[in-house]
Parts: sequence; C-alpha cells; structure tokens
Amino acid sequence: MLGKGIIGEIIDNKNLKKINLLIVNSILSPRQQKNLEDKLKIKVIDRTGIILEIFSKRAKSKEGKLQVELAELMYRKSRLVRAWTHLERQRGGTTFIGGPGELQIELDRRLIQEKILKIKTSLKKVKSRRNQQRKLRKKSNFKTFALVGYTNAGKSMLFNCLTKKKQSSKNVMFETLDTKTGRVYLGEGIYIGLIDTVGFINNIPTQLIESFKATLEELVYADVLINVVDISDIDYKNKEKVTIETLRMANVSESKINEMITVYNKIDLNPFASYSERLNFISAYTGFGIEKLKERLVNY
Repeated sequence: MLGKGIIGEIIDNKNLKKINLLIVNSILSPRQQKNLEDKLKIKVIDRTGIILEIFSKRAKSKEGKLQVELAELMYRKSRLVRAWTHLERQRGGTTFIGGPGELQIELDRRLIQEKILKIKTSLKKVKSRRNQQRKLRKKSNFKTFALVGYTNAGKSMLFNCLTKKKQSSKNVMFETLDTKTGRVYLGEGIYIGLIDTVGFINNIPTQLIESFKATLEELVYADVLINVVDISDIDYKNKEKVTIETLRMANVSESKINEMITVYNKIDLNPFASYSERLNFISAYTGFGIEKLKERLVNY
C-alpha cells in the first residue's frame, strides 16, 4: 500500500515529532496493518477502526452499545494474528499422551465467536420488539417516514423541529446511533410517524452494515424515505450518491429509493444557493421551509 520512500518519510516524522499513532484513511487488511506496525514500531489504526472508536463514544442506549460491540468483535476477530504472532501453547490435551494443545489465537477466536453469538441473540430480541412496534403502527393506520442521509446532514435537528422533541443534536459525526420515533402533526387531524436513523458515510465498513441490521430494517419497512442533504456542503452531490448506495446495501427496494423525498437542509448556511419552489429547501435550525415541507408530506 505504501512504498519505501513514504515509509521512510513517516519514520522520520515519527522520530522528529515523537508520534505514537498513525491513522490511515483507508480500510487496511490485517496483514497490511501488522506490516505497518512492524516497520513503524507504533500503533496503526485504519478507517474502520477510527469509525468504530467514534461509534463506541456515541452509543448511549443498550441496543446501540450492543450493535457497536458486535461490529468491534467482528473487526477484532480478523485481526487476532497481530496480537498473537508467537502462537503460544495455552494448554495441553486431556489424553494420557497429551495433545498439541489449544493455541492462544484459537482460544481467543473461540471466545470472541461465543461473544458474537451471545450479542446476536440479544439483537434478535430487539428485532422482535421492533416488529411488534411496527405491527402496532400498521394497525393504527399510521404512515411512517424515515429520515436518511449522510452523517451530520441535520437529520436529528429536522426530527426535533417536526416532532417538537428534544433529542440530542450536535454538529458532530454519528451523533445519532439509536433509532428514535415520534409523531408529526400535519394539520386537519393528520398525524404521521417519523423515524430518525443512523447517518451514512462513504466506504462504510461491512461490519457496521451487518451489526446495524436491526436498525436499518426500519428503512425497509418505512412507508416513505426522506433523504436529508446538507446543501451547504461543497460535496453534497457525492454524499447523495453515497446515501443511495448505502440504502441498496441495506436491501431497501429500488422503488422506495426512486420515490424517496429529497430535502435540502442548512439553506441558512448557503443563502446564495439558487433554489426552485418545486424542491424542498429548508433550514431545520431557523424553521425556513418547514411548513411547506409539511404541506408536501400530506400528499404522500
């Protein structure tokens, strides 16, 4: 991945500035990570590792913590070779002659696998509870809209603005890891259900898609998706594409993706943007365009 020249530059920088951690903004294989650590003699963390670090700090609910722990265990399991290169004999066989013993790496793998199965069982209960909640919503003829989009696009602020709730909403990545639901009054006795979901990111690690299946299922079963886009972001078009790709990875149907409502948020940070009346330009922060958006939601 990196040539000798770049490695040499990193070593010089490391020695000069007493650096003890290298973060690589790419997904490293376990072998690449081990080779870099052997060469540099410092800790190396890749894109997946840093995202998992952020997730572990943001997870608040029991469900969120379980999902993050599952992703971390799946990640660690593939990287055990880094910790146990010596393959130390842990214990001998139980027969008279004595078997070759269980290698430490094999023991660790087995313990991690047991933990993974335990967490998956707990998450199955979460999935079952969500199914019950969805059935109740269907019974009450409650139409549900799910907020989706790139991380930090302002989904939680829009959720609070529409539902009048006070969920945590900060200008940081992955502030929302736990699915939240609320009711929105659209006028004339019409209510809809609104679901706030985890934000997406480019090159999302497969472990996260796998671990957050229970949460992402909400997108599959929601009646309509609302894609929240940060219009003040110079790279907003690419982030729209990332959202669509992630929805496909989460097994959301093409028809639902095609019928998705796109809402361009943070217009207050981009006042010079040229916008037309037929598009949903809003500011969840100032309230601009919210009433027009609610009028449009009535027709869905």
